[in-house]
Amino acid sequence: MKRLAYLMGTFPALSETFILGEIQALCAQGVELHLFAFRRPKGVSQLSEGADFAAKTYYSPSFRSWHMWGSNLRMLRAFPGRYLRILGGLLARTVVNPIHCLKTLGVFPIAVAFAEVIGERGIEHIHAHWATYPATAAYIISRLLNISFSFTAHAYDATLIRAMMREKVRRAAFIVTCTRFNRGLLTALIPESEVKILVNYHGIFLDRFVPNGKQVSQPQDKFHILSCGSLYPRKGFPDLVEACRLLRDRGWEFRCEIIGEGPLRHQLERFIKAHQLEEVVCLLGALPQKQVIDHYRIVDLFVLPCVTDYLGWNEAFTDPMLLLEVGLAIPFRPITDGIPNVLVEAMAMGIPVVSTTVAAIPELIQDGRTGTLVPERNPLALAAAIEHLLQDPHKRQELAREARETVRQCFDRPENIRALLTTFTAQLQTDEKRMSHSDRG
Repeated sequence: MKRLAYLMGTFPALSETFILGEIQALCAQGVELHLFAFRRPKGVSQLSEGADFAAKTYYSPSFRSWHMWGSNLRMLRAFPGRYLRILGGLLARTVVNPIHCLKTLGVFPIAVAFAEVIGERGIEHIHAHWATYPATAAYIISRLLNISFSFTAHAYDATLIRAMMREKVRRAAFIVTCTRFNRGLLTALIPESEVKILVNYHGIFLDRFVPNGKQVSQPQDKFHILSCGSLYPRKGFPDLVEACRLLRDRGWEFRCEIIGEGPLRHQLERFIKAHQLEEVVCLLGALPQKQVIDHYRIVDLFVLPCVTDYLGWNEAFTDPMLLLEVGLAIPFRPITDGIPNVLVEAMAMGIPVVSTTVAAIPELIQDGRTGTLVPERNPLALAAAIEHLLQDPHKRQELAREARETVRQCFDRPENIRALLTTFTAQLQTDEKRMSHSDRG
């Protein structure tokens, strides 16, 4: 396997442990992986595993540093035509979207600085995570150095900001996406590129998520419910808290803990206080994965009621720059997750799960066989589904068993990484043949 570069936005990030896991798995397969990232996150120490990789990551130099502009001057002298053509092309393709244009032009000198290092290291292929600015940087590097690139589109990043997307897809050697749902969205946007849009589920390391072996056969007096995710509207946490209120009012004894941090925290706290749910619902904030696994081990049920969020009028007041960056669309574009990794983790731990029929979640959860699905934005249906499972320990046990088997068959990270590695290897062999023919010519 030849040298391969990975390019990310912020790395490592607590909310993107699936990227860290992919990198770990590739390194375990013997890949010589070179890591590049725009930003070093605050609190890397929270990700003990990620800290080792952070030390090996090449981060973007400061815009105020000579390093940044020295790299750009050297690359301009080395490739003046390419440098100016790429810069002009970026401007032409994004000028109709001024905010996105400015951000893209900000990415350009960073990508050029990365390109100098990538060229010095003899790297032959670059892969970006996220279809937005990381993929744009990979596109710039690819054209500047005449090497191949690819990128992973995770969710709405592929369709939210559409300026440059067709060009990136057209130029990429291949595109990886983590769900069939996303593949359908990308294919609808760019039908001619369907053949090179590949599905590769993130998966997890099964040996890290081992069921505690607890057998549930008798009704319980009190239950422990867990949820986990960034506190954004698309995760549906307001519906979960409302369902908890309904269950509390029906006399159920339980505790619901929510792991995660985000902009909805204050709204959730106000609701919890207004309805005297402090003894029922607890917001734990963001936690490293090891502590999340510790919580998985003691819960009876995992619930994540995802919803389809829309970029719309609310952002006109709360985040107008985002609206301008995306570009207005009628109807406003949807924002959803693909398959939340926490659902896969919970299922691997042998925890019965409840979620919604949003986006790609039905690719993971078969309603009534490997978990329970309810319509989105329906706290009544959510409360009923939770109540049904709390009343039926045998059903919980059955769902947990089938869920674990589904994850083992389809979401085993080492197996999925081997498939991804095959794709990288085939691409590098193609590049080697292309370069060989070019040299003979």
